[in-house]
Amino acid sequence: MKVKADGFEFEFPEALEAYVFDEKDKAAARYHGLSHAMKAVDLVVELPNDTLFIEVKDFHAPDDYNFAAAVTDDQRTERRQSLNHLRDVLVHKFRDTWLYRWSERAAGAPDKPVRYLCVLTLDNGLLGVVNKEMNQVLPNGRAGPRWQRELAQACVVLNPQRWNSAFPAWPLTRY
Repeated sequence: MKVKADGFEFEFPEALEAYVFDEKDKAAARYHGLSHAMKAVDLVVELPNDTLFIEVKDFHAPDDYNFAAAVTDDQRTERRQSLNHLRDVLVHKFRDTWLYRWSERAAGAPDKPVRYLCVLTLDNGLLGVVNKEMNQVLPNGRAGPRWQRELAQACVVLNPQRWNSAFPAWPLTRY
């Protein structure tokens, strides 16, 4: 099954369903419908044993986030703030999508593990920073003391090259 988002095409051969979740088209089969109140990841992919939440960000100026390469303290501060904002947006999109999907779940539907995959067109050094921070602020693979299960089994931040290395069965191409 093929699905497109933000200039990229993903292929999920074994998917039961794959769709653009933040679709603005009210005629779309899986129209989000609450964009005025909730954020949404770009794609939701239902696999036999997992659900993938996928967020895609194609940056036109990726160096705007590279605070380590900034020359002045003001640039470093501004870029750090941009990176913090990106992290917060990614977290917000995951949490709102998880809540939305939990709310629409039909009675008796199986609870499959959720994996959050962020495809960002950043260099490997910045990916490492975002990956580390995302895994600090989202309780991946951990359940709260009274929870029945965790919110997500994993959160992975990759660029398109790393995606294709990590997930060769799910090819990603730019269109």
